[in-house]
Amino acid sequence: MKIKLLGILFLTVTVFSMLSSCRKVEEDVVDCLSESILTSLHAHVSGSNPKQVEFNVSHSGENQITSIVWTFGDGTTTTTSNTTVTHLYNAAGSYEVKAEVSINNGKCTVSPKKSVDIQ
Repeated sequence: MKIKLLGILFLTVTVFSMLSSCRKVEEDVVDCLSESILTSLHAHVSGSNPKQVEFNVSHSGENQITSIVWTFGDGTTTTTSNTTVTHLYNAAGSYEVKAEVSINNGKCTVSPKKSVDIQ
């Protein structure tokens, strides 16, 4: 859902796993007057290596994603402009992944989160 009211953008962030039917929807308010934004964070665990996960951020809007700061929940972070990144976990466990997405050179940011279980 994208609603713009009095110059304030109401942002819906949809986070889901490709491995399950579990779906989580978060709502946030973003002051971004130039466009409405919908951002999703996806995770796909490799079939050949269950500790390797591919994360992807999708975004709808006219402005470009200029950077993403990935926090993988295991103490590792990386910054990239790519919307897809692969991460290899060293140990099994449950991790909270965050993608701090900067749009239009930092004029708008959104930070969807996702929990992943590593076997």
